[in-house]
Amino acid sequence: MRNLGLKRWWLLMAAVVLQTGLAWAAKEGRIGGRRASSFCIVYRGKAEAEEGILRAQELQHAIETDFGTRLEVRPDSSFGQGNAIVLQRGSDGPFDYEISEQAGRLTIKGGGAWALQAATAKVAATLANGIPKGWKVSGTVAGEQIFPLEGANLRIMDDNIWNNLGLATIPAKWEKRGADPRDAARAPLFAQLVRAYMPDVVCLQEYAPEMHALLLPLLRDYGYEIIREDDKCYTPIFYRTETLEPMHTTFCRFGPKQWCDYDSKSYTAAVLRHKKTGRVFACVTTHLMCSTDAKSPGTTQARAAQSRLILAETDGIGARFDCPIFVMGDMNCYEPDVPMQQFFEAGYMPCYKLATVRTNYDNGHHVCNASAGFSRRSKRPSPMRERGALDHVLLLDKQQNVEVKVFDCIQARFTLSLTDHYPNVVDVLLK
Repeated sequence: MRNLGLKRWWLLMAAVVLQTGLAWAAKEGRIGGRRASSFCIVYRGKAEAEEGILRAQELQHAIETDFGTRLEVRPDSSFGQGNAIVLQRGSDGPFDYEISEQAGRLTIKGGGAWALQAATAKVAATLANGIPKGWKVSGTVAGEQIFPLEGANLRIMDDNIWNNLGLATIPAKWEKRGADPRDAARAPLFAQLVRAYMPDVVCLQEYAPEMHALLLPLLRDYGYEIIREDDKCYTPIFYRTETLEPMHTTFCRFGPKQWCDYDSKSYTAAVLRHKKTGRVFACVTTHLMCSTDAKSPGTTQARAAQSRLILAETDGIGARFDCPIFVMGDMNCYEPDVPMQQFFEAGYMPCYKLATVRTNYDNGHHVCNASAGFSRRSKRPSPMRERGALDHVLLLDKQQNVEVKVFDCIQARFTLSLTDHYPNVVDVLLK
């Protein structure tokens, strides 16, 4: 009887050990029947950081958090044989991805950083039940909101979207790279940029009639309306009808004509009410005179005069609505220059200097035009915003009721062929 009891005890313990082992195996996750802990994560070393090491590290962190297993992260140049999760460029569009498993190799291909981010998240989630042999899946982030607001209740996007003067054909340097700078190709990408962030306010410059005909219907599909629909308004404001309602709007086209090339030099102002909080704020988007005094004497003072017109407008808004005011756009000058100093003397502050959670100091520019093509190269005198940025997002907050949480300069690879200005995003808490 004693031996029978001991035997039962051993059988019970064996069952416990087996169940524990199975539980640990399930927790660890498997890829094609192999233990996930036997894999490493390999990224394409020549890829940009957001499409290489950063995505690999995100996947590493997700697996470690979920399974307690820290996989090694290695560039492809240092990897030979063995089980691997491989991140690389691929797929048809910038927002599409493909994942496939074959004989100890899990390959993740993405058209860009956002697609790779979605793909790596899918891999981490699927590991909980195990990734089967021969697993293949594809997907897209097109049409999706990717970056929700966190800790803020208002998001503003600003971008000079490059008036390409209605290009009818693809320039040689673009065609060689398989890229298309025409408005019909760029408009859906701008729409996805807006959709990914879903800002409450979108402020644009160089918004020509050709782009208007293509982009406005796409943004309306996502719940946006334009403040002023006018062929002469190259500086429009869009707002989300779900979150905001306009209370007052103004449009001013700068003159005389020699300071207003391509009809694009103007400002648009809007006072908006935030429906959820009832808070009122104002946004002004502008594009000041281009060129330099060396090429066209008097341009600095022209920009200074245009800035004074904006300040006169915002003085009136402040007196009437007593609200915080954002002024943004392509000022075509740097912070130390006279036009910008006028804003600072009036109490405005750059949002990137006010951000309490995260900010970006890059100058926000790169090469992108019909003749030169596009690249990461910047022609600005400084890589930093203070002495190298032409695009500015300023805040006047006399009431001290606004907290700028985040200032970001979006530099995803697909934006390179859209415009020579990287888009800016500001996340704000209206108190």
